[in-house]
Amino acid sequence: MLCSVELPIKYLPYSILFDFDFVIASTCVSHPEYLTYFLHAPRRFMILDNGAFETGEAMNDQDYIALARKLQPNILVIPDVYKDNAATGMRAINFLNTWEEGPIGGVELMGVLQGDHPRMLDSMIKIIYKDLKWLALPYATGLDRFQFLKARPHIQNVHILGLPTAIEAIALRELPCVRSVDSSIPVKCTVEHKYIDIEHSANKYAHPATEDLDELLLQYNLQAFTSMCTNGLNRGQYASS
Repeated sequence: MLCSVELPIKYLPYSILFDFDFVIASTCVSHPEYLTYFLHAPRRFMILDNGAFETGEAMNDQDYIALARKLQPNILVIPDVYKDNAATGMRAINFLNTWEEGPIGGVELMGVLQGDHPRMLDSMIKIIYKDLKWLALPYATGLDRFQFLKARPHIQNVHILGLPTAIEAIALRELPCVRSVDSSIPVKCTVEHKYIDIEHSANKYAHPATEDLDELLLQYNLQAFTSMCTNGLNRGQYASS
């Protein structure tokens, strides 16, 4: 299972420790230097997220697609509404209609499965996301992501949106369908001046402009997290095939 970590702007060069870039659209808007970094950084596999979790609402479709034209991500996460299955469905349908009017060549779409019951997610896959290769499962919806995916071996190419604890990564890495995960746990632990472990969570949010982190502790937490995700195996770069 490949991994990426959301880093404050000062520490974005540590992105090279990870397999791909997970870029948050709302941060690109609120912090132009964040956008500038990814516009000029060496080209890597990129997932562009709509930022609904960070701001409470996904960017409007036209602005989001315009940003994607600048960044040219490999995967674009379809707008969703956190913890709201019905509203996510409406946003996704509206976005897909807009996308069809002027899609970006080479950019694949990823549908977000919002909902607290498996039947809700199954319906989204069959009806809204039936033509998509990539799916994403967010955390804190009340759904057991491991059990949901284990019971559905037909589902492939899943990205895990965030983690409440690192121990979930250790379970999810055993599922062949789980291709990747993004998390802020290593940074949160560093903000709280503690070493990352598999069971404990960290709650302090690291603002994009944070600049006072202990870099040795940050490096340890980032490297420990990658080991948890990969079981210490050599990592390969993300591939869209």
